[in-house]
Amino acid sequence: MNALIRKLFFKGVKIKTFFISRMAEDDVEEQVFLKSGKHLFHISKHHGMICLDPFCMASWLPADQLNLIDPQAATIQFMKGDKLNASTTVSLIEKIKTANGALLLYKIDTVKNHQLNPLHRLIFFAYLLRSPKNTYYSRKVISALYSYPRSIIIVSYRDENYCNIFPMDIHGFIEEEGLYLLGLRTTNVTLDKILAAKKVVVCDTDSVDINTVYALGKHPSASPTPKEQLPFGTTDSELFGFPVPDFTGSYKEIEIIQNKKMGYHMLMVGRVLNHKKIKPNTSSFYHVGFLQFQNSKYESIEAVY
Repeated sequence: MNALIRKLFFKGVKIKTFFISRMAEDDVEEQVFLKSGKHLFHISKHHGMICLDPFCMASWLPADQLNLIDPQAATIQFMKGDKLNASTTVSLIEKIKTANGALLLYKIDTVKNHQLNPLHRLIFFAYLLRSPKNTYYSRKVISALYSYPRSIIIVSYRDENYCNIFPMDIHGFIEEEGLYLLGLRTTNVTLDKILAAKKVVVCDTDSVDINTVYALGKHPSASPTPKEQLPFGTTDSELFGFPVPDFTGSYKEIEIIQNKKMGYHMLMVGRVLNHKKIKPNTSSFYHVGFLQFQNSKYESIEAVY
């Protein structure tokens, strides 16, 4: 029955939360906007997920835009061209002033998905994607958030007795402020070490295969695979001396300047001290929500994990 429904509604495509695609940053076709009253601000490169339980996201606005609105409540819209793909209503948790504006930390209150038609969405969320590990609501929120492709980065940390290199996609870079946002699970052993040292390195996934990336995510943070046993070489970052995988096209060395527990994830706000570009025209892996991937031009990369 499941196969028949997949064939009828989704042409037999394998059902998954999101697809994996490799692309350059400029290849992303979708955009994200913050709507407050009559004002609509483009925040595609000024936002990021920061926690998945409860669902929270952050947006940065420059001072001239921030002064036009009451940031207490807003709607986040996920668009492709003039088509609305998903939207969430959000309420303000905290406003963090920055040099040229402010970071707005929001809790997601409601969500709507608009891809395909209502019957497709009902079948997808209620039947094909159902799982005892998450709720119907959480599946809808994840689908909305991944209506905008989320790049996969590699996080690197090392001290005298510990080294961990692992992937994540809960992050954001505010280039105008030189700030980096990272949402790391509170159960990750590396988190306390990063907070104590106030240092971390993030790298792109320019020329690596997806199975290697996902394998790094399988390593337990309490006892990660020794650097010498990893299936790739590394060099030391310029400032911190943290390992940078040899498949990386660019990396950023980040000083953690603030952190806040959002729930299941800890938000870390960092200042980029060094942005090293090793190769020109780099690319990365991206997670794209299942519904958004349908009828897109993105190419799917399969992983064995």
